[in-house]
Parts: sequence; structure tokens; C-alpha cells
Amino acid sequence: MPDPQVAAAWCKRIGDISVSSREGVVTALIDRPQARNAINLAVIEGMEGAVGIACESDARVMVIRGAGGTFCSGADLRELAVLRQCPERLNEFMARLGAVLAQLEAAPFPVVAVVEGHAVAGGLELLLACDVALASTTALVGDRHLEFGLVPAAGSSVRLTGRLPPAQASYLLLSADMLTGEEAARWGLVTRAVPAAELEEHVGRAVSRLASRSKSALATVKAMTRNAREMPSSEALRRERALFMRHIESRDAAEGLRAFREHRVPDFTAHD
Repeated sequence: MPDPQVAAAWCKRIGDISVSSREGVVTALIDRPQARNAINLAVIEGMEGAVGIACESDARVMVIRGAGGTFCSGADLRELAVLRQCPERLNEFMARLGAVLAQLEAAPFPVVAVVEGHAVAGGLELLLACDVALASTTALVGDRHLEFGLVPAAGSSVRLTGRLPPAQASYLLLSADMLTGEEAARWGLVTRAVPAAELEEHVGRAVSRLASRSKSALATVKAMTRNAREMPSSEALRRERALFMRHIESRDAAEGLRAFREHRVPDFTAHD
């Protein structure tokens, strides 16, 4: 598998996350392969920093992946056992994790998860906060909290229930069973699953396609879909029209209409 940091315009480490950027794409690599990229405080700090960088740099796309062939195995249970002795610190840990996942969900750019190996418990919660998830067919995806007598705290009880039919969501939450990447794609839990040897090609193609789109249109559609999830249909429809009226006055909308008239591909990077 190619190193996602190769040929990056720049790369820096924040906590346990390696952050790199190239041509408007910010990549956050969870870099704890010895712990199967389990989430500790340094991972949360790194993800907070990566989201901040993506927002400040006006990124077109953010990609989240894990080092060593695993996406994320959930919270670091060794650290969790220590934090359990101090409820205030444990609550702060979970609140920060939940907040950074909410930031990913609300970000004005698409967030793509690249899922190899395991995406379980907190790793599933991270996946669910992303807009697009591309997985290898052999990846293993599941909630798994109940495997060790635990329960979710960073969103899977809410986002999984919103993503899947109730019977499927309840089964995954209650059974701690796992799906292969191929099964997860059939259930609609990930966007697409492909053989491991083809994953990088599909990721590159999807990221390039997303990065070619209008930034303002991407942000607007993300706001629309968030409204659709959180509001009554009548209010979400009213907001959709209002967002359309605001966006139609943008430079990107003007460029798209001009390109249509001129029979050419729009260039949404001209005024970046």
C-alpha cells in the first residue's frame, strides 16, 4: 500500500496523528499501529489539530485513515481503565472525542474514511462521523462495545440508528457482531467495498472527484443533508430553498452556469 504521506506538500505530527496536505486534500493518519490505532488522548488532540488545519487551510477534502493496515480499534481500553478511576477526566475524554466527531460531521468539506483492518467501537463511531467510507472487502466493521461489557459514548447509538434500519442497528449494537467490508457495503454502512489491492485506486479516484467540486456547493449540500437528518421535513425543505437562493449568487454557481453555456468543464479552483 502506498504511503499516504508520499509527495505531500507538507507533513507534521500532532499528538498521535500525522497530518499531511497536498492540493487541497488534508490527510489525518492515526499513527499508533502498535496499538491498532486505538484512541487515546493524543489521538483526540491530533484529530482536533487536523480538523483545525483543514478548516484554516480551506481544504477541499479531508481523508482519515490508520497506519499499519488498521483503521481504528476503538478507545484504548488500558487508558480507559485508568480514566475510570476519575469520572471527571473520563467524562472530559469522551466529551472531547464526541466534540471532534461532531466537528467532522459539521465540517464544510467532505470527510472520507479509508477503512482497512478493523473499524470497531470508537473506530466505528469515527467512521460514522465521516461523509464517505471506502473499505476493503476484508475489513471488519462493528460496534463491539458489548463484547467487553461496555456501551457507546461517542455517537454510535445515535448515528448507527440513523444510518441503518432499526433491526440492523439494534443487532450490531446488542450482539457486538462484526461485518466484513463487503457486508457493510451491502448494509449501507460504508459507501463502497473493494478488494484490498484496489483500495488505493478507488480512494484516489473518489478523493479527486470530490476535490474537483465547488467548495461552496459541497458545504451547502452538507448543510442540507444535516438539516434533513435533524429537522422535520417541512423545515428541512424550507431551509433547502433558502440555502439554494444563497448559493445561486455565488461565484461557483456563476462559473458552473457559464461552463454549461460554453460546453466546457467548470473550473472551481480559479478563485481559490
